[in-house]
Amino acid sequence: MKALTGLCGVGEKVAACVCLFGLHQLDAFPVDVWMRRALAMYSPDGFPRERYSPFSGVCQQYLFAWLRAGCP
Repeated sequence: MKALTGLCGVGEKVAACVCLFGLHQLDAFPVDVWMRRALAMYSPDGFPRERYSPFSGVCQQYLFAWLRAGCP
């Protein structure tokens, strides 16, 4: 993450996506508009990443897909 965010134009969300999808770091947790909404609705105190470690990025993907499918 540190090396990626050190590149010009690469923020935390893009770096987390690269780590999750490209480098298979399953604990990377990209946060975009959809995830902010989900976290505000279902986990207002913050996502308990340590509870789902080392697979919190996988949980993020299921939550994202669930929300995009129109589920409440």
